[in-house]
Amino acid sequence: MKKSKPTFLDKLLRLLAVVLALCLVLGFLAGRFDPRKYQLIAFFGLAYPFILFFNIFMVVWWCLRKRWLFALGTFALILVGWQALTATIGVFGESDKGPKYDPKSLRMMTYNVHSFKPYGLGNVESVKQQMLELIEKENPDVICFQEYFTRKKGSFDITDSLKRILKTKHFFFVPSSKNDYEATGLAIFSRYPIKDTGTIAFGPNFGGNASIFVDIEVDQKKLRVYNIHLQSISFDKQDYSYIDQVAKKMDAEIKPSKRILVLLRNAFLKRSEQVDIMKEHMAKCPTSFLIAGDFNDTPASYAVTQLTKSLHNTFQKEGTGLGRTYNGKFPNFQIDYIATTKDIKVLNHLVIPAKLSDHFPVRSDLILTP
Repeated sequence: MKKSKPTFLDKLLRLLAVVLALCLVLGFLAGRFDPRKYQLIAFFGLAYPFILFFNIFMVVWWCLRKRWLFALGTFALILVGWQALTATIGVFGESDKGPKYDPKSLRMMTYNVHSFKPYGLGNVESVKQQMLELIEKENPDVICFQEYFTRKKGSFDITDSLKRILKTKHFFFVPSSKNDYEATGLAIFSRYPIKDTGTIAFGPNFGGNASIFVDIEVDQKKLRVYNIHLQSISFDKQDYSYIDQVAKKMDAEIKPSKRILVLLRNAFLKRSEQVDIMKEHMAKCPTSFLIAGDFNDTPASYAVTQLTKSLHNTFQKEGTGLGRTYNGKFPNFQIDYIATTKDIKVLNHLVIPAKLSDHFPVRSDLILTP
């Protein structure tokens, strides 16, 4: 039987499939290429979730068209990027939503609380109270806060509230800005006594982007907990307004688009430097450790890939779905993580869909093996 000639649409879709396949390869390889040398590839890592979706669509399309070779080829290419794929989409994980079912486990939580307020707004008593109620319900043994905020007295004396809620006096708070009335920075609260603490600055004027750590002892085993907040993109109101405009009207303009690309590039570069600092410190850690916080980058990115390399990424082990943790206006991605040394067993991973801060809280139950 004579084969029909490919139509113009077939040719166009084949060309599109080739372009998408190339973008997919650059996307899942982005984690291996330092943005300081390969800036363009970093953008493909950022866009990997979208690129992956379009390639999955192409697999379905080729199957519907009975173009089995094209479908198989695209599917195989998706699987070649298994590391990026499983870091982006969880299928068989465990998302336990209740209390700890293993009393020997440690419940770890990370939460960028945006000063205990919704994005772009001032302090809101009701939102702050809902956040505290959420933390009380989840009942973490250790919790890392980014953009932590507290006052010395009044209803926004968050430190006093958390010590009462978590029934602990053990915490470590390093302000990035403070005055006689209030302070903002990174904080770790722990039910276990804190044996030692430290700060890892990312520069002389690091602002809120830095890392702190505490050393605790869990069932006679020493554990270091790193709380990290990598470089943010630093969008302002005009950038978010422009993103809204493009999303709703598909009306892109050159000048604001260029500004957003420059901000993204600068963030890639700064995060790469911060990753070097963190990796050097982690390599010298004499105990088991975990790292948690706001990485401000997607699962296929260089920053996330390098920081979780040789570690258990709790989402990759037990996460489900896309695991998105960002609740802001920029395309919603997974940017908050927990990762542990491989002698720690991951029981579950949960992203709590609480639209309070511009981030969703993340928690994981862990077992420290002897």
